[in-house]
Amino acid sequence: MRRRIRLTGRGFTLLVLGLLTSVAASIVGEHSLLWITGALVLLPLTALAHLLLAPPRVSAARAAAPQTLPLGETARVVVELTNEAPAQPAVLRFTDQAPPPLGGGAQFTIARGFGRWAQAVGYRVTPTQRGRYDLGPLRARATDALSLAQVTFAAAGVPTQLRVTPRVWALDGLAGGAGLGAAGDATPQRIGHAGSDDVLVREHRHGDDIRRVHWKMTAKQDELMVRLEEHPWDPSSTLVLDNRASAHVGDGADGSLEWAVSAVASVASLLCSERSRLAIISASGPVCDPGHTRGEAARLLVLEALTDLSPSGESWLGSAVDDPELLASAASIVAATGLLTTRDAAALVAAGARARSRVALVPDAEAWGLPTPEHESACSLLRGSGWTVQPYSPGSPVPDVWRG
Repeated sequence: MRRRIRLTGRGFTLLVLGLLTSVAASIVGEHSLLWITGALVLLPLTALAHLLLAPPRVSAARAAAPQTLPLGETARVVVELTNEAPAQPAVLRFTDQAPPPLGGGAQFTIARGFGRWAQAVGYRVTPTQRGRYDLGPLRARATDALSLAQVTFAAAGVPTQLRVTPRVWALDGLAGGAGLGAAGDATPQRIGHAGSDDVLVREHRHGDDIRRVHWKMTAKQDELMVRLEEHPWDPSSTLVLDNRASAHVGDGADGSLEWAVSAVASVASLLCSERSRLAIISASGPVCDPGHTRGEAARLLVLEALTDLSPSGESWLGSAVDDPELLASAASIVAATGLLTTRDAAALVAAGARARSRVALVPDAEAWGLPTPEHESACSLLRGSGWTVQPYSPGSPVPDVWRG
């Protein structure tokens, strides 16, 4: 921001009054009054000259703690101010700029008089929306001692970025064993290389169906072996996040979209703590696939991706699951959705045909104030296709819904 110097309302009034009285004194011949009227003119001009020749020089160093915080939490911002202009006699009024999701910034006033000084000022911000936001620059306004002129300027210093992540809830456990181990028995022996499904075998145990006996391997191993039809992939979970703007209700932290984002972040965090593989997809495309990254590193990648996720203009949830490669190795699917149509539900049913665990967290349409028969029909279709469907209401804690 460029430095701007101008007269205040008081200074402008004094200047106009001085000029008018000077003209009037000259017309009536009262030249002795010109000393007084001239002083009225000189005062605001002198104030302008003072701010022009000896402007305030303020620098600011800003720190936010924490610099990364979940949506709904509060961060404390401390601004260290240093004034290096000893000829600044009046108050300084500051505005630390911030975008609307951070409250629009903070205003404060410092009156220290002549001399150099340093002072710290603190305030709090509570974000209302995910994303990355800049705090700053710090704008300042100063006047002369009589408030006849003022200067506005930006304090030296760089903005501070605040990163607002989704809220992550601590969940009790994985629904239906999602993402935990392979389907079937642990550490089986894999043989064969034909087709998309390899043959897995293990020793016969009491209660095994005789139809599962693998006679060829029984002959080779000289003991009874049973076969398992297993997919030769590392078990993983796919999280479907419905980010369609048209499918959600409410705005900001209280909207259903933020609830769904928080739910996916919480489930992903749980999977990461179990060192499970996961991928997150949305209506606007893939969101995050940590690949072979596991544990805390994968959790940080997930939060980074979800922080920047924005609403999508897509109208069909099937666009999130129309790539079979994204779901081919999914042992479990967890979907956090908005309001569904039967077409959306059919896409989810088709996508989860090979998964052994399928969970859908859907809005309670009546609780959100938008009861629709089609949403209820879509939920019924999911339940009838083997999905566990759990509704959520406004303000419902994610752990309570997940536990249900």
